[in-house]
Amino acid sequence: MDTYNHYRNCGDINRILDNINTVYKDTLCCCHGKDHALFVVDKVEYILKSLSCDERTVELSKIAAFLHDIGNIGGRWEHARKSVGLAAVFLDNPPHILRSEKETILQAIEDHSKGENITSAIGAALLIADKMHISKQRIHPLEPMDNWHKNLLEVEEVKINISNKNITIDCVTTEAFSKQLLLDEYPKALTIFDKASAYLGCSCQLLFNGN
Repeated sequence: MDTYNHYRNCGDINRILDNINTVYKDTLCCCHGKDHALFVVDKVEYILKSLSCDERTVELSKIAAFLHDIGNIGGRWEHARKSVGLAAVFLDNPPHILRSEKETILQAIEDHSKGENITSAIGAALLIADKMHISKQRIHPLEPMDNWHKNLLEVEEVKINISNKNITIDCVTTEAFSKQLLLDEYPKALTIFDKASAYLGCSCQLLFNGN
């Protein structure tokens, strides 16, 4: 995983991720900095390894995950497009990444917000990993929250399990949490889970405390 580690240890990238939540604390209700990036890295690795993807695909997915939100340093508006622009600069530097690999990473980053154009397993895994990060650990502690983000305080963590071509996403809560509330507040994520899972040849289940 030497290529991924190069970007993981890059000082410029880490400074961007460390500063996103501080610079834009008034407009980002959920953290989009390093903690979120590393959460997504961990989950894309798990997803693609569970589906027996080759080592290079897993490595490229981790690079895409680490870079996917760096454009938030320039604000939330069109942050995916901004992330592509910044990521392209870093990917043009050594270590060597094939042009086709760079294009796959950048396309996955560009699509990670809306999930309208999945073209690779990397993009599909990135969508699932990014959208499943909805637990209270992601709430920015300094910001006023709307009702949706207050509701996240009920979610302790979100677990993912892949078995027999089924992706199970389980929201673990400390007290009763309304499934209908999540369906009302964030239906786009549920559509993306289904679409991305299908691209990977899997079915998808969304659970609340195992139900």
